[in-house]
Amino acid sequence: MCGFVIEDAAGRMDLVPVRNVVGELPGPPGLPRDARRAFLADPSAHLALARRMRFEGGRIAAFYHSHVDAPAALSDVDLEQALEEGEPMHPRVDQIVIGTMGRKVLEIQMFRWAGASFHGAVIPLAG
Repeated sequence: MCGFVIEDAAGRMDLVPVRNVVGELPGPPGLPRDARRAFLADPSAHLALARRMRFEGGRIAAFYHSHVDAPAALSDVDLEQALEEGEPMHPRVDQIVIGTMGRKVLEIQMFRWAGASFHGAVIPLAG
């Protein structure tokens, strides 16, 4: 799964799931074409959402994606796609990774750019 967390002009947060199109569309160089190892949020949905946020006065607050049968950590592939020349491509946008095992969520971590790297914090699971 993948998508966006948006914040509207009033500060309310919402999830916007989008299709993972990795393997269906050409992606950036070096991006694996396997949805179990990488994600590519549908570019047309991303563009439409960015335009909507600009028009409505909101912002994309975070990107989220899951790791299938893997922990909730930024992988080498995630970092390669999030950074350009050591700087975040979207500096004010957090990265949320959902670690799963056997179709169950194990943990969720949010990563925020601070200084020269992403710093993570575990998001507690309810229940």
